[in-house]
Amino acid sequence: MKRRRKPALKLKLKLKLKLKLKPPPRSDAAAAAWKRGLDEASIPWLERAARLAPGDPRITLDLARLRLSGGARDIAAAAGDFEAVAQRYDSATAWLGLAMAKRRLGDPPGAAAALNCLLARHCLPDEPGFAALAGQIAAAAGYDGFCGLDTRGETRGQGKGRLLGAPLDRAALMRVEGLVALTGDGGISGWACRPAAPESPPRLTLRDAAGHRRTVKFGKILPADDGVPLLPRHGFKIAPRALAGLTPPFTLSGPDGRHIAGSPLDPEALAAIAPRPAAQRGRGRARLPARREISAVIPAYRGLEETKACLESVFAVAGLARVIVVDDATPEPELAAWLDGLVAAGRIVLCRHETNQGFPAAVNTGLTAAAGDDVLLLNSDILLPPGAVKTMRAVAYADAATGSVTPFANEASILSYPAPGGGNPMPSLADAVTLDALARRSNGHASLEIPTGVGFCMYLRHDCLRAVGGLRPGIFAQGYGEENDWCLRARHKGFRHQAALGAYVGHAGGVSFRAAAQGLTLRNLGILERLYPGYHDLVTGFIAADPLRPARAKLDAARLRADAGRESVLLISHSHGGGVARQVEADMAARRAQGLRPLLLLTQFPDDPLSTPYPWPTLLSEGSPKDTPNLAYALPRERPALRRLLKNLGVQRVILHHTLGHHPGVRTLAKALGVPQEIVVHDYASFCPRVNLLTRPEPDAQPRYCGEPDVRGCIACCARDPTGIYEALSVPALLKRSAAEFAGAARITVPSPDAAKRIARHFPGVVARVVPWEDDSLPARPRPPGTGARRIIVIGGIGPAKGFELLTACAEDAAARGLALEFIVAGGSADDERLLATGRIFVTGHYQEGEAQSLIAGFAPDLAFLPSIWPETWCFALGEAWRAGLYAVTFDLGAQAERLRASGRGLTLPLGLPVQRINDILLNWMPTHG
Repeated sequence: MKRRRKPALKLKLKLKLKLKLKPPPRSDAAAAAWKRGLDEASIPWLERAARLAPGDPRITLDLARLRLSGGARDIAAAAGDFEAVAQRYDSATAWLGLAMAKRRLGDPPGAAAALNCLLARHCLPDEPGFAALAGQIAAAAGYDGFCGLDTRGETRGQGKGRLLGAPLDRAALMRVEGLVALTGDGGISGWACRPAAPESPPRLTLRDAAGHRRTVKFGKILPADDGVPLLPRHGFKIAPRALAGLTPPFTLSGPDGRHIAGSPLDPEALAAIAPRPAAQRGRGRARLPARREISAVIPAYRGLEETKACLESVFAVAGLARVIVVDDATPEPELAAWLDGLVAAGRIVLCRHETNQGFPAAVNTGLTAAAGDDVLLLNSDILLPPGAVKTMRAVAYADAATGSVTPFANEASILSYPAPGGGNPMPSLADAVTLDALARRSNGHASLEIPTGVGFCMYLRHDCLRAVGGLRPGIFAQGYGEENDWCLRARHKGFRHQAALGAYVGHAGGVSFRAAAQGLTLRNLGILERLYPGYHDLVTGFIAADPLRPARAKLDAARLRADAGRESVLLISHSHGGGVARQVEADMAARRAQGLRPLLLLTQFPDDPLSTPYPWPTLLSEGSPKDTPNLAYALPRERPALRRLLKNLGVQRVILHHTLGHHPGVRTLAKALGVPQEIVVHDYASFCPRVNLLTRPEPDAQPRYCGEPDVRGCIACCARDPTGIYEALSVPALLKRSAAEFAGAARITVPSPDAAKRIARHFPGVVARVVPWEDDSLPARPRPPGTGARRIIVIGGIGPAKGFELLTACAEDAAARGLALEFIVAGGSADDERLLATGRIFVTGHYQEGEAQSLIAGFAPDLAFLPSIWPETWCFALGEAWRAGLYAVTFDLGAQAERLRASGRGLTLPLGLPVQRINDILLNWMPTHG
């Protein structure tokens, strides 16, 4: 009798493909893997999906699964992807994938470490081959076996002694995530899942105030949610009739007794509150109260290291009467033990909940312990500079009507800095202290009324606390929106809420809450709107008006001035990316290497430039607009302020790279500063209103190279087709302005002799210095195309000027004639869907700087085709093709043809050649040397 072989452990993948690509040649091992049934053509599609939806863990996992069966390089990439998802989402699938990848890479300790995370925190996978795999990984790393928990709660495994997976993390294995809310008809609805066993509905219990219990019955799995992308959401509904006879408030908890997000629920408490307009304000306060001592109140739940850092920063603040920490039944024994140590040392007052009650309840416990003091309410993931409290206190007592004060922070809702929408990186304590000092230097003790305080850090004055009371956990459960409710209640009693413009605090954000955070936020925002009609409009109106921007801009400017001392150089360009951005970055790096300080002035390029009023705001930064996003100047009105700041920053020279989208006033900044100006030519904006020398003979015709006619021809071209012309300037006026700028420039630089000749043709007497942007003399080993079906790579962003229409026509002709040609666009295009619809073009999606070579190599192309139809001044895509070892085909115009003829590494075609002839050449051309 033959023994049945256990099926190999497989990771499943579901994917619909629109276009089959011939797999590029790989290692023998990888080829064997594909023969076993894995579809290698899926990889490019998943890579494209990853570029279109960066950060989606589902796509990352699918891509890693496919790569796991490839060669060593693919497996290493898979390991990186698995580890990224595992660390961020604690996904069992990702830990298992990482263990398999590490094992195949010959890393037994790495495989064991990954598998240990799975075994200790997740139930054993229900896969026939898992036990054998786990045993092999354990043995290879020197363990006696492994252990884990199955979905029924029983411990299973192999061997005795030192076991992989021990000790089991029982808290993680039993934890239930979920979200619950009241329905409009008086019922309850929500979802829950057990991360340790996500495919099985968890055991969820409903309890009422009288102690009655009901087991929750689950229905279907809800659609995927971006907030919980890797956890199935098992939905449930409890009808109003099922709640009849029960006494609110209701709680819903998992097997470990912990509430899920949104619990407890008290429909009677919510119904008893009469809605009041959010914009309504009570009568202002008449007199300032006497000053009280300050007690810091800090609820703690998760995050040992974050809480340690927070409290150490708080201990350094002078003038705090007490530091009150509320341990809301932390599931982390190490955190609880550390807090006990602080109590023993006399450093904190500790209040401890026996069961987790949520942030609002923990705050109320702390407020009770504060006993009439002013309260500094802090999240446990903040970093508090010593000077920030003094500034907030000064603001709190500057006006009798002030009830709360909130500082700026990197992650602080309407008070986020530098980017007002949040998402700013968490600073170190030293950086937070520096930013706080700069904020105080810039804005002093100034304040601005805000619609609501932000709960990560709020200074609460004692008279406002006494008048308003505490938070309302029966309505807002674990939190989100509870401080907004408190602020609105205070507003109705005549108190105001102030932003301390001269204070800054670091805030990590998101340490305590997990999968249900986004859903709980939306739930509680709905409650706020119900209790305070118009709340949403109040906040969105404040955000749209952005009265905090001047204070943020002062802080941005102070940060730039604080780093002054070196000679500064101002570079002016647009923010549309492409080759211009690449060269501007290289120019800035070169200036830094010379000991200079480069400053960058960019246009704030809009999402829809055709419908956005022109000119666009001008952004000043030291390289990245994300660093100082509030230094946005609307010219000409704010040009004097920009000039003053540039003067203060010691700008000694202006480098004019590009003015697309700028107000014309930026062109004369050098003159206003009294410094020389250099001009770097990237295109032909100096004499072509459309920049790229393209024209349309008829309104619906395809663009083509204009041939550079005389002034009358240019005027006729612009009148016939005004598209792509942003600046309302006549052709003669454009030529006159450019001639004057060239004449006054300290230096004019172009990247190619071809560009220098074209500039000289239109501006006689102008001599430009030629400085190539890449070294074409570097040794290269271009390989001749292979045999059989040919794969043609097209590199970069393919729009009208880069030959989009021509490429589309080539693909359609290849399909119509059944040619053995397929095209890969390594980058993006003006219309990806149209290219994909040809069935002969695959589009990877836009790649990051430095990624081009690996992207090109992954497709193993035979030839590069650069279908640009305008005379480029350089063409970075050609350099990428050569660095990839490819011969290139271009049209015979511009720097691209000039460079190709000089190198001999490719072929130039006459512009206007029929697409059938172009395809025949791409299919059959062979280099004669190399």
